[in-house]
Order: sequence, then structure tokens, then C-alpha cells
Amino acid sequence: MDENDEFEVTTTLNDIAYLYCDFDKNKEENLIFILEPNDSILMNFEARDFWKTASFKGNAASKFEYYKEDYIKTFIQSDWKNITSKKLGSSALFFEKLMEVEGLKMRVLDKYKSKTSSTFYTLCQADIKSTINRKILPDIYQRAQKLKIPLDAKLIPALYRQRVIEINPPQNETTAKSEQYPNNVLYMTALTYPDKKYDIEHVDDYFQAHKSRFHPAFVEVLSAEHLKEEIGYKGVNAEVVSKVKKFESDYPNSRFLPLIKEKLINKEETFAIGKPALPFSLRDTAGRTVQLADFKGKVVYLDFWASWCGPCIAEMTPAKKIKNHFKDQADLVFLYISLDKKESDWRKAIAKYQIGGTHLRDDITAKESAANTYDAGCIPSSFIIGRDNTFHAIQPPAPSKNDGKDLIKILEETLNKK
Repeated sequence: MDENDEFEVTTTLNDIAYLYCDFDKNKEENLIFILEPNDSILMNFEARDFWKTASFKGNAASKFEYYKEDYIKTFIQSDWKNITSKKLGSSALFFEKLMEVEGLKMRVLDKYKSKTSSTFYTLCQADIKSTINRKILPDIYQRAQKLKIPLDAKLIPALYRQRVIEINPPQNETTAKSEQYPNNVLYMTALTYPDKKYDIEHVDDYFQAHKSRFHPAFVEVLSAEHLKEEIGYKGVNAEVVSKVKKFESDYPNSRFLPLIKEKLINKEETFAIGKPALPFSLRDTAGRTVQLADFKGKVVYLDFWASWCGPCIAEMTPAKKIKNHFKDQADLVFLYISLDKKESDWRKAIAKYQIGGTHLRDDITAKESAANTYDAGCIPSSFIIGRDNTFHAIQPPAPSKNDGKDLIKILEETLNKK
């Protein structure tokens, strides 16, 4: 900022872009705006109360007025936080309120339809659909887990089912540019057209088996997203490198290719078999400081998880069988690092799901967060660290895979390696 508390940002856009603004780390909501080439905007605001104080000028002012009205009516007046935290008493009421919010958000957007471009309107429509459905998916996942049945669209109350799973706006070159919508379409498609062989919990496998259901632009976006996740999960190995080469062959001019290659290079430099494990220091359940170095000479199964992560919790029961197999092996440590913001949520989950092992809690907003250090933003995320403090496996098989036999084999190989 200059002496007048002002700053200016200028950039060149060849296509639409999402602008992320974060003024207060204590607030959960990031400010996200869609920009188009040749947009200009002058904003005046107080950083600690952006929406109540913001005013806008410039040719993109109508877009930002839309965002302001949407925020005030959705997040403030409609009690969005209570809805999304499910403090409503019943699943039916939860869905009813979410549909009300979706309708409200669309009515606000429609007011600005004539004042903004068709691209902006369509992308906002896609983002609204994704925002609502992103709250629905965890709800039906938890219901499926509780009832011990596969995920299916029938878990959505019949009154709202068609509205939730409807692919609207349709798949095309424009909606593929939404940062959220391609993944929303993938999950809704997997719910609507379930495949017993490839369930929604293995959505990448589902996508690979059902690419014909998606627009070519969506196939490119989803392929790139899953490839970046796989690089983050598995590190650099022959399979991952082969997939990167295949993507480059299929999409030589893809805007995602530079990001994929950069991630591959960064991962190769840090996360590869034989590379030294990265140090960290966190507090355990007793408040004691625990460091990775404390386990020197032992094999460590390192698992990043959180109480709110359905797939993480789903692996805790099959993990008990793994631990029981190694119950007499003192040189094997099951080390769990939680990403829970609230200590109470962390402690309750450990007790509720009877998660044995050593437990630490991370602050993902901290400068030296263990999760950030290990590139474990997508959980569950696990590593096997050998006695020599080097990586022996990056994202090994989950405890539930092949009845735990695959993970047991890798752990035994690591234990036997001197």
C-alpha cells in the first residue's frame, strides 16, 4: 500500500480468471471473483468489514455489486452458516433450506443478467450449483456410511432429487472454465449413473470408465485435475510419469500442462522413494511436543486425516486389522496427524472411532504446517517412512484395499529392510 492506503494490481488476461482475495485469516470465507479480459475495477473498502463498506467503480462494477448483494443475502440474511453446519434438526429440513438458498442465489444473479456478459452469468450459475451440491455430498456420504449402503442418488429426498442431480447449466466450453463445476458434474453423474465396479469413493476410476458421458472440454479439465492429485498422492513413479506423457500427447496446448509439469518437478525434488522424510514438530493429546526425529530407528506409518473427512473415517475400521497384525511389532509406529481446526472435534473422533496410535494435531494455517510441508491438502494422505528416515512408500494402498493385504506387505518389507 502507498501513503494513501491504496494499491493497484494490473495483469493481462487472455481468458476468464478467478481472483481470490483473503483479508482476514480468522474468517473462513475467501472472496472469489470472476474476471474477464479488459475488466477494470476500482474498490474502496475497509479490510476488516469488506462487504459492508465496499463500493465499486469501473466497467466491471456490476459484477462486484452482484457479489456484494449475493454475500449479504446468502451469508448474512439466510443464516448460511447454520444451514451448512446442519444445525437444523433433520435431513429433510437441511435439503429444504439448501434449495431455498439456491433459489435465492439464482434470483440475485438474474437481477444482474442484463448488466453482465453471458459468460459471467453462465459461470456464476455453474458456481451456484456447485456451492450448493458441495454441501449435499458430505451429507449423503455420511448417511450411506451410517446405513452401510453404497452412495446413490436415492439418498437424496425424492422431493429435491431431480433438482440436485440436474446438470444445469449444461456441459460446454464455457462451463468447463468454472473452477468447481466439472467436479460437481462428475460426482452428480456418478450418483445418477452408479457403477458397482467403480463407486463414487473411487471417482477417478469411475471417470476413466465413463469418459463418454462428459464433454471433451470437461474430460480435459478432469483429467488434468486428477493427474495433479495423483502426482500429489503418489509422488513421482513410472506410472505417474507415463500418465503425464499421455496427457501431453492428448493435450499438447493445454493450459494445465505447465502446472502439471511444475508439480511433477517439485514433487520429484522432495517426495520420492529414498528421499529424506521432512521434519515436523507438533503437540500430542497430552500436550507434549513430538517430532518425527523421536521415531528414529523405527518404521512410521504417517496418516493425515480429519474428523470431518468421510473417506478418512471410513479407513479407520479396516486399519484396526492392520494394527492387530503388527501388535507385537514395537518398531512400527502408527502416527496420525489431524487437520481439525477444533481440538474438541479431534479428541471426540479419536474416542468415537477408537483410533489407536500416536496422535498429533496440525495447524494448516501456520507457516510451517506439517500438512503443507507434506503437500497433504487432499486427505486421507499417507506415507511410510523407514528406519533410515527416508520415504519407503508415497500414498501406499489404503487399509481397506484387498482386505489390508497390500498395505501389510509393504509394511513388512519396510520393517525387514535394515
